[in-house]
Amino acid sequence: MKPKIFDTSHYDYPPNFVEMKPKLARLEQAIEKLEANLIRADAEVLNQRLASSALEVDYASELNADQLLAATTIEGKVLVIAGAGSGKTKTLTYRTSYLIENGVSPKEILLLTFTRKAANEIKSRAQTLLASSRINDGQKEGKALNGITSGTFHSFCNRVLRQYSGLLGINPRFTILDTGDSEDAIDLINKEKKYPINVTVQAFPRKKTLQKIFSTSRNRRILIRDLIESSYPDIATHIPIIEQLAVDFHEYKRSNHLYDFDDIIGQVVRHLRDNEKFRKLLQNQYRYLMVDEYQDTNIPQKALIDLICQPESVSLMVVGDDNQSIYAFRGANYENILLFGETYPEAKLIKLEQNYRSTPAVLNYVNALSAQITLGYQKQLYSGALTAGVKPVFCRLSDETKEAKYIADTVLALKSEYDYKDFAVLCRTSFQSNYIQLELMERRIPFIVVGGIKFIERRHIKDVLAFVKILYNPNDTIAWHRILTLFKGVGSVTATRLTQAITADNNSFEPLLTAKFAKKSTQLAPLYKVLSESSQAETVDTIIERILAFYIPILKINEDNWRERSEDFRVLTNLAAEHDSLDSFLENLALDPPNDSIATVAKTEQAEESNDKLTISTIHSAKGLEWPVVFVNSLVDGMTPHHRSLSDFEALEEERKLFYVACSRAKNRLFLTAPDYFASYSGYFDKVSRFIAELSAEKVTVETIKKSIKESDEPVWW
Repeated sequence: MKPKIFDTSHYDYPPNFVEMKPKLARLEQAIEKLEANLIRADAEVLNQRLASSALEVDYASELNADQLLAATTIEGKVLVIAGAGSGKTKTLTYRTSYLIENGVSPKEILLLTFTRKAANEIKSRAQTLLASSRINDGQKEGKALNGITSGTFHSFCNRVLRQYSGLLGINPRFTILDTGDSEDAIDLINKEKKYPINVTVQAFPRKKTLQKIFSTSRNRRILIRDLIESSYPDIATHIPIIEQLAVDFHEYKRSNHLYDFDDIIGQVVRHLRDNEKFRKLLQNQYRYLMVDEYQDTNIPQKALIDLICQPESVSLMVVGDDNQSIYAFRGANYENILLFGETYPEAKLIKLEQNYRSTPAVLNYVNALSAQITLGYQKQLYSGALTAGVKPVFCRLSDETKEAKYIADTVLALKSEYDYKDFAVLCRTSFQSNYIQLELMERRIPFIVVGGIKFIERRHIKDVLAFVKILYNPNDTIAWHRILTLFKGVGSVTATRLTQAITADNNSFEPLLTAKFAKKSTQLAPLYKVLSESSQAETVDTIIERILAFYIPILKINEDNWRERSEDFRVLTNLAAEHDSLDSFLENLALDPPNDSIATVAKTEQAEESNDKLTISTIHSAKGLEWPVVFVNSLVDGMTPHHRSLSDFEALEEERKLFYVACSRAKNRLFLTAPDYFASYSGYFDKVSRFIAELSAEKVTVETIKKSIKESDEPVWW
């Protein structure tokens, strides 16, 4: 046994490990069953698959043997375990091309991903691949690939619900509530219903908490009562009211043709189960399914896949990495990928283990972390690089200020070899970067912080979109409420009464002109005019133009920084020009919104050197990305892993995977840092992260930094 950096005997093991054993035994059995169906690349088999004279893409020269095996295995059910940096996107691209070259109709292919960007990238690359190999028919092939159904789970289900609305008995002109809209709807219902809430014992949860409870309950198939008792015990006294609020929220959405993100998938799953004609239609249409990032699927998403793939003749390939399942807080269920062999007993397993990202020295550490994960598919990443590279460095500093200085010093020391954009600091939580940001500013090291308020969540953007939603679905009471309360003199009560009057008048705009409401605000008559005129407009960009002409004067009154905010409207105008209908415009913004505002982009373009910036990011936001030099900070037990995970086995395992994801982002250099202690209202933490302590000392280079405030030769980390 190699010596470890620290003694691990004083780290407490989660107390619920014993009760987890039956579940772990089931998962282990499913893993072993699928491991027995592992198929390896066989030269003779691969040669046979590539022997067809009809194939014009040179698959063998572009893919390694395991990638080639995955790309050319197009029948049956297959799980591809794609290790970090193993080229899964490339593999899916070539598999798409291989399907087309083998005569599969694009209309039979369904590609599900977690971002529209990923789906478009795979289709675009496959189109380029086929076009370059068939120079004369490239345009024809490009058009053929447009027949592939691809996108996120939500966009696919949204399309299906609208396409088959008649068969399913639903109104196709529903609008989609984003998370913020759902929170507002819950809050509105809570205020309108006036539930008998007893706040003398415990405050009633806020709308954000309630929305999260409702969503988690559905995605994890847990009763609201059980979820609150296990995860929100402080509000258990309000369980009956919260359960009733959930029922009323559901009824409110149905009666107003509103779907939240969970409804979109849940509705399709329900109809697939209950409507045989609908189920057969989808099963007959989609004969070849591919799913990216399968480890991130939740229970409804898995049910969607399983129902479409019920017939043995339907081909299914899911690609993922169980070591990177880190989204339980979004409802992702890590069991899906581990139980794939139980769901599909005849399924095959393929592993992509050649890493094209990291040096052997970094991979050595990443593999050691992988070995510490309790359950998962066996994997050993390897690199084809000729040089080993530099071992990861671990350094413990006296406090967070010294830790920040160490990171800045190291960046400047390596600057002659790298640009600033080659560096990233990855944090468990965003607040852990505060000292680092201050230090970088003092050193004048340019940086960007990934995160913040998303474009679609900005207040002025939501205001403008509320106008558009009303034009598309006049039943959208949340949008009505948002617009009406913009006007001075119109409070929540008046907005509710006016909304009810509009609904009672068959969704006519006429109640805006009635005397009892018109006297509340002089803005209601102009509002009537702009809505009426916009409803007659022929193009989406014309509608946006008219709404903005009405809204910007209101923005000037309500916001001091209205000029800066109005810069964002150029994004809406540009997007509107790309869509020929309100439903496609709203769908695009709800399901695949822009990440940044035009104002931010404009500032970036002002200086040539502005793109050369160090990245500060949470680990969750960094998944799927890579940098030559990566720092992972705050590696103190209680911070990484987070103190809330220490008593729960599954939560602790996810924290371990989160650290694995962080370290596997590094290409050339990996630096791990920790302050001597961290103190907050949550407690005092002074042990180095168990994820560091568990590994042998030979896996890293331990840098010793002498204390500056005392005369001591002892290293800080010791």
